[in-house]
Amino acid sequence: MASSDAELERTESVRLMAAAFDQVLDRLPEGVDRSDDMRRAVALFIVDRFQLGEHDPDRLSDLALAELTPRQGADQVTLAPGTEEAERVSGSASAAAG
Repeated sequence: MASSDAELERTESVRLMAAAFDQVLDRLPEGVDRSDDMRRAVALFIVDRFQLGEHDPDRLSDLALAELTPRQGADQVTLAPGTEEAERVSGSASAAAG
């Protein structure tokens, strides 16, 4: 693969992951805090799944949102256990209920 082809592939990969990341943030319930820690956990989740072969931004965002589950009370949201990047993220009771 020529270097320009490799660069185009990297650029397209970043574009696809960024699209998935933006979709997750757009679709999160209003009450969920979009802290740096939460955004980092989502980004790492998307990169991990991308490296495992999922390249569809819609599917990547669906998977990330499915992993966001209420944990330890109604005001906490975290990526589900079993993901390397699971981190506690502050949210609100309405986010956990929605």
